[in-house]
Amino acid sequence: MILILVPQITNRLTYIFDFYFKELFKTEYEFTTDVEKFTSFNYAKFSYGFKQLNDELYFEADSLLFETEIQIKQVGIGEHKEIKTIFPVKKGALPFDPFAAGFYMITRYEEYLPHKRDRHNRYKPESSIAISGGFLERPIVNFWAILTKEVINNTFPQAISYSGTYSFQPTLDIDNAYAYKYKGVLRTSLSLAQKLIKLDFNRFKKRVKVHLGKRRDPYDTYDKQRKIHQTYKIIPNYFFLLGDYGKYDRNLAYNNQHLVKLVKSLGEEATIGLHPSYGSNASESKLLQEKKRLEGILCRQVTKSRQHYIKLTLPDTYRNLLKAGIREDYSMGYTTRIGFRAGTCNSFLFFDLEKDTTTELRVYPFAFMDSTLKFFLKVRSKEVINYLTPIVNDVKRVGGQLIFIFHNESLGNERQWKNWGEIYEKVIRLAKE
Repeated sequence: MILILVPQITNRLTYIFDFYFKELFKTEYEFTTDVEKFTSFNYAKFSYGFKQLNDELYFEADSLLFETEIQIKQVGIGEHKEIKTIFPVKKGALPFDPFAAGFYMITRYEEYLPHKRDRHNRYKPESSIAISGGFLERPIVNFWAILTKEVINNTFPQAISYSGTYSFQPTLDIDNAYAYKYKGVLRTSLSLAQKLIKLDFNRFKKRVKVHLGKRRDPYDTYDKQRKIHQTYKIIPNYFFLLGDYGKYDRNLAYNNQHLVKLVKSLGEEATIGLHPSYGSNASESKLLQEKKRLEGILCRQVTKSRQHYIKLTLPDTYRNLLKAGIREDYSMGYTTRIGFRAGTCNSFLFFDLEKDTTTELRVYPFAFMDSTLKFFLKVRSKEVINYLTPIVNDVKRVGGQLIFIFHNESLGNERQWKNWGEIYEKVIRLAKE
C-alpha cells in the first residue's frame, strides 16, 4: 500500500488516482491530509501538492484536481524522455503533473469547453491538444503512468510490480447488414430504377444476380467472419443498428426476419451490443426504444453500445446511455483520425465533469476504424499493416487493450472496398503476434 499526502481530497483527485493506481498499477493506495501520519509511515509514500514537506518523494501539482469549475486552461506542452507531456511544473520528481494531465485527457475536459464541430455536430479532433501536441496516435496517458511508476519504484523498489497485460478486441459495426438482399419490394424497385436512370448497368446487373441467387451479396461476409474468429479463437463484439430508416440510418427494418435471424445467430457465438442510431443521439425515447428492440430479439439484457457515426457529445450522450441502462460504451474515438481520443488504451469510468462525479458507465476507447483508414486517411490496402504497426506496438508496450472497428462491408472486397477483403484478418494477425 502507498500512502499519499495531499492538501485536500477531492472527487477529481480520487478519480484519477483510482485510475492510475487501482486500474493501471493494480496497487492499493491511501490519501491522507495528516502530516504526522505521513511522517511516521515507514513504507512507500509520496506527497502531491503545491509544496514539498521535507525531502520526501514529491510530485508538484497543478491546481486542476483541486478545482470544481470547468474553465479554459492554458495547457503547456513539453517533453520528457522522448514522451510528450502537458501541465508542466517547476519542481518535483517529474517536470510535469502526470495526474492533472491524465485527468484532463481521460475526462475529455477540453470537450466541455467551447470548440469547433463538424457537419454532424461532433467534436473535431483538430480542436484537441493531442493533435496540436502531436501525440494523438500514442496512448500517452499510459506512458505518463509508466513514468510515474518508474519514479516511485526508484525510491521504493517494487512498490508497484504490475506491468499490465496486453489484449485485443475486434469489434464490428453492422450499419447495413446486406447491400441488396431483403430490402423489400419498394426499396429494391427504387434502387434498380435509379441504377437504370444513371445508366449504371454494371451495378444493375450485379444487383439482379444477387436477387436471383446467382451472386453473393457483397455485404454478406458473416461466414467469412466466423472462419476468421474460429481460426484465431476470438469472441468479437458486434454492434447492430436497429433505428428507424433515415438519411444516415439505412439498415433493414428492426423486425425484418432475416435481420432478426442474423442477430440471433451471431448472438450465439459473439457479444452483441446496440449501435444507437444517428437519430437517437438527441432522443432518449428513441435510444430506449432501440435498446428494447435488440433485447426483444436476443431475449436478454443489452448493456453495451457504440454510437452510429460516433455521435458522441459530452456529457449528454453518456448521461442518456446511463439512463437507458447501458453500462459499457465503445464510442471513444474519432471518425476522421486514428489514435486515442482520451489518451489511453485502457477502459475507464466516465467522470461527469459538470456533476463532479464518477459514474457507472465504463468507456472502452478504440484506436482505429477501417473506414477512417480507407476514406479519410486514404491508406492503400497494401500499406495498412505497416501504417498500423507503430500504434499496435505501443499498445503492446504499455500492456493495454487494443480495440478496433471493422464493418461487414469491408470484408466483401467489392466496390469501394476492393482489395480490402483480407485486411481484417491481417489486422487480427498483427494484433495477435
